[in-house]
Amino acid sequence: MKKRILGRGLAVALALAFSLAILATAIYVPATADWVMLPLMERYAPPEDTRLPAEEYTPVVSMITAYLQGDDIPFQHIFTADGTQYAAFNQKEQHHMADVQDLFRLCRGGELVCAALVIALAITLRKDFPWRTVSRTLIAILATVTVLIILACVDFNSLFVLFHRIAFTNDLWLLNPQTDLLIRLMPIEFFISYAAIIGCCWLTGMTVALTVSIFAQRFRKKGVPHDIH
Repeated sequence: MKKRILGRGLAVALALAFSLAILATAIYVPATADWVMLPLMERYAPPEDTRLPAEEYTPVVSMITAYLQGDDIPFQHIFTADGTQYAAFNQKEQHHMADVQDLFRLCRGGELVCAALVIALAITLRKDFPWRTVSRTLIAILATVTVLIILACVDFNSLFVLFHRIAFTNDLWLLNPQTDLLIRLMPIEFFISYAAIIGCCWLTGMTVALTVSIFAQRFRKKGVPHDIH
């Protein structure tokens, strides 16, 4: 009995760790990939709205994605327009992005820790893997997140503001479109699409894991009469 309870607990922990690892990956990879960020920025923040020359978008995106990867570079882009040199980002934007960089470092670290935990738990449970418990936990997680997705579709702005109030200990994220280029480059539509990418990647990973666990459970029932449920 104790072995069965322990197996279930470890299986729940494995499913949770896997879901968090997939979420961290879904957050980190698109935000640090030029080929994802550049089209979003060009679509939702055209030069006529941002007042940033079109030819500067590629180097700005490269700087931002490198910065979010943790590169030790200043969050700044210097460009020349009509013979005048400009610094793209002001001090407030730089301080805010330093906070964002810290969050991405935390995200990357959490991804690695959760992945290592998944591997360790899978090795621990390999002899009598509780596929049914894993499946049920994945379904419960998917159901819970589906509710959040529905809420986001109904009122994304409120969840967006709530996230920032939780994630940041200051008000530097309250940027002004009139004075701050960063918010003009990344308007709310940009973040809605980014959130959709995160959701699609996470749901894909979770669906694949659930499908594997269900088929493995059926295979186990046919091949092995005794299983820890």
